[in-house]
Amino acid sequence: MGIFSRNGWAFSPKYAPVAPTFGTLRPWVLESGSALRPGPPPAADSEQKLAELEEIKSFPRTFVTNASAFYWQSPRADWIVLADDKIAQYHVDANPPRAARIDALLSIAAFDATVARWDAKYTYWAARPFQLDPDVKPLFPVPVHPSYPAAHGCVSGAQASVLAAMFPTEAQSFSDMANEAGLSRMWAGIHFRSDIDAGLALGRAVAQRVTDRAHTDGAEAH
Repeated sequence: MGIFSRNGWAFSPKYAPVAPTFGTLRPWVLESGSALRPGPPPAADSEQKLAELEEIKSFPRTFVTNASAFYWQSPRADWIVLADDKIAQYHVDANPPRAARIDALLSIAAFDATVARWDAKYTYWAARPFQLDPDVKPLFPVPVHPSYPAAHGCVSGAQASVLAAMFPTEAQSFSDMANEAGLSRMWAGIHFRSDIDAGLALGRAVAQRVTDRAHTDGAEAH
């Protein structure tokens, strides 16, 4: 079986990179996948990246941080599931069109955030922590796509921000949950801090575009 490589990534056909062209798909709200593309990640040999690598290697894993990492890795942490809990808690399910609108906006934010982050991932092809240092031992299998920006941080930043707009009294809680979702990937040895920061920022920027459109589409009056 042949091997091909790109920017330090080595792949066999069995483990080809996931969805390398997803960033070229047409988003719902963004003009294109590159519309909000973040700047490049720190270079692999830069002081910042080396400090971030040391942060991962020296992080004191605990039961609590491991539990958080596994929670955000699990289907129970799906933001649609979390949204449906809030829809029930606030009795929004008594207004089916409103409940459906919340789920629709979440799905749009997730899709556009995915297109945007995949555009950035395959623009920069950033290595994962374990690829730069074999002493990094991830808690669970590492996704076969580039590290920057972090996917969990991006989708969590996007969907948490939409939920914050829909349930403003819960805004801080949703923001804190998104931050934890992002950091959990560093605690698991999956991502660098700069991956997470860029992912959260990108997701929140996507959510702002989605909620701006939602405020002007005429549906809120109904």
